[in-house]
Amino acid sequence: MKTTVLFLTLSFSCSVFAAGIGDVDSIPVSEPKESKLKHDEEVLKKDKYKFEKKTKALAQKTYYTTKDFVTGKLKNYLDSSGIKGADPTYVALPKRKWRVSLVADMDDMAVDVESKARDDNNNIWGFDLRVRPPMSASSGIWVGYMGYGFGVSYLKTGQNSTNLAMNLASPNYGLNIRWIRSTTDHDLKGWAGKGISYEQLVASNKYAYKIESFVFDGYWIFNKKKFSLSAAYDLSTVQLRSAGSFIAGLMFNYQKCDYSSPDNIGLLINANHIGKVKMNQLSAGGGYTYNWVPSQGFVINMTVMPVLTFFSSSKLYKYNWDFQYRDAARTEVSGITVTPSDTHDEHGKVALNVNARLAAAYRYKIWVFSVFAQAHYLRSYFEDTSFKVFQWNMKGTVGITL
Repeated sequence: MKTTVLFLTLSFSCSVFAAGIGDVDSIPVSEPKESKLKHDEEVLKKDKYKFEKKTKALAQKTYYTTKDFVTGKLKNYLDSSGIKGADPTYVALPKRKWRVSLVADMDDMAVDVESKARDDNNNIWGFDLRVRPPMSASSGIWVGYMGYGFGVSYLKTGQNSTNLAMNLASPNYGLNIRWIRSTTDHDLKGWAGKGISYEQLVASNKYAYKIESFVFDGYWIFNKKKFSLSAAYDLSTVQLRSAGSFIAGLMFNYQKCDYSSPDNIGLLINANHIGKVKMNQLSAGGGYTYNWVPSQGFVINMTVMPVLTFFSSSKLYKYNWDFQYRDAARTEVSGITVTPSDTHDEHGKVALNVNARLAAAYRYKIWVFSVFAQAHYLRSYFEDTSFKVFQWNMKGTVGITL
């Protein structure tokens, strides 16, 4: 009995000891700390790469979606603005809307000022000033989409001249702005140092002057359903069939002619000291514009708008002069100085003026040809002075459509 109990006790103890040894052998051995950190860094790098890739893909998708939305909206606006409300059997869009064009531009003007008055001795005096500046010309290149674009021109002219122009055409209206400033020296400039006499200077009929002109005219088009002004001017639409429209318009013009140079002493004497004239006019009127389509791809536009000038004002500037002499006897003039004296304002009567335009455009495959001409005849009548300006400009283009 004792032997049996002792055996069982020993067996149980051995089993427990063996079980304990088995538990000890199953305990995992810890990895080194550096290896675990390296593993964690690799996991973080992979997660970061996946995050950056997803973020970049989302940003690109958002960018292109936004870009397509913006450019699509802009493209639809530019495309539809020219034919909104138009009859598709009369007005259509060109198949190729991008255009690169070579541009040539010319302009000229003539200014006539006539004035009569009585001097302090009750003598009637008068003068007739006729200014004919040299014609200016420029050439350049234009790039744009549907009539909207950017151009650069090189001005080639026989005078110091600045010429800026802007033309807008839409289904409802047309706007034209033109600003010209030119300066010309006297043919006998520096006459005293060149051995030219005062008498020769006075006898000369070519003067030094500064001319500035600003003209704005705008049209409102009533028949936008069948008529497109853009077809002949900015070439953003195509006139398929002949059509016309009545128009109403406003016109403002500013003119300045300054001939107060000391070299113009003969003119200043004859003009009773008047050396500069400024004129402002505001006019309103109505007329008619017509697009004639003699054949497919060819359109000719004619626009005539008589305007009634209901506001007109002029300002005359007078000057005094002093002579310098070569000798004490004061017989030979060696120089002249001119100084401002006083001014005189006048308001003119109502006058009828004319604004006319002519344009043509022709499309042949990918080529586009156009020519444009515009003329203004502006008159103002005052108590003692009449002011007349005839101004015209012409532009031609040769372009390729894309």
